[in-house]
Amino acid sequence: MADQMSRSELSDELGRQLRTPFDQVLTDSNRLRIQAALHGLPQSGSIRFTALAKALGLSDGNLSAHLAVLAEVGYVSAEETYTGKRRTRWFSATAMGREAFEGHVQALRIIVDSAKLAERD
Repeated sequence: MADQMSRSELSDELGRQLRTPFDQVLTDSNRLRIQAALHGLPQSGSIRFTALAKALGLSDGNLSAHLAVLAEVGYVSAEETYTGKRRTRWFSATAMGREAFEGHVQALRIIVDSAKLAERD
């Protein structure tokens, strides 16, 4: 029947690629967005908490909770500065965080590219 969907097995290579592991911390979309924003800064760059919250459209509480997770695993570092009594928190990606982000993005690319290859077959 011409209308019947084609059925086949996945190639071993495609199956292997689809098993590429993700970074479990970065599977949360908000943490991935935060890490991406920090990764987009220059290597030694940092961003104010308020600017990060505004850029990502996250509430202070939500951003704070996700930054705490990222800091706990060593992906983000924080620094506080003071102007008089006013505190400003600055955040940056650590070398470990940059490496984890690159690995996670590579895993996503492999899966997306694998799907594109499967469409052509």
